[in-house]
Parts: sequence; C-alpha cells; structure tokens
Amino acid sequence: MKTIYYLFLMVLILISDFSCNNARRIASDKPKPEIQFGRTGGFTNIPDEYIINEKGVVFKISGDESTKINDISKKRMKTIVKLINDLDFEHIEINEPGNISYFIRVITSEYENKVIWNDLSSNDPVKNLYKELQTTIIP
Repeated sequence: MKTIYYLFLMVLILISDFSCNNARRIASDKPKPEIQFGRTGGFTNIPDEYIINEKGVVFKISGDESTKINDISKKRMKTIVKLINDLDFEHIEINEPGNISYFIRVITSEYENKVIWNDLSSNDPVKNLYKELQTTIIP
C-alpha cells in the first residue's frame, strides 16, 4: 500500500513540475535568434511584451504566460533579421527610459543586446525597426 502511495505522490510531483514552467523560459528555450520587443510604463504600467522566435512564431507575454498570436513567413523573418544586421544592432547603446519606454532585445548565438528609449529619444532607425516588429503581432 505504501508503494502505491509513494508512486502516486511521485507522479503528482512530476505533473505539477511540468505544468509550472515560466512563460519566458518556454519561449526562450527555442533556438536562437530571438527578438523581444514591447513597451512599459504609462498610467497603468502594464507591459506589452512580445517574442519572435527563429521560426517566425510570435508570442505575447502576459505575466508568466505566453500565448501564440501569429506566424510570420520565413521571408519576413529574413527581412527583419536583415534590418537588425543593417542597424549593427549588436553595437547600439541606447538606455533612455521614460514615462513610456519602448524596448527591443535581440538574442543570437553571437551576442545579446537590449535597447530602451522613450518618445523623446532621437533614434529613427531603431524606431523604424520597432514599427516593423509591431506589424508582426497582427495576424
């Protein structure tokens, strides 16, 4: 009887362990490159956060949950990666948070970089990249 009890307890622990994964970890366990973008701040301070993985799957992050919201084509993903490379994103250093802050974070096997800016920042190329990323969240 004790053996059945312990076996049942072990199965229950394993099930609860697999069901309590963090959304960022699930989305981040995908192979590189990964593009994270969004905005934070404002009156409610509720972040809008999205992740695009290397396969072009777009996730919305809400707290500890990730929800798949779109798939983009390989051609579109290559266009976005080209924009990032053309900007030399790896070497961009912008850290200008404001009341409403926007961010882009790129993670590859070679580098990881995050830029943060506000409405008053003057960095049109990065803002244009952000606008392009925003179009991926619309199915």
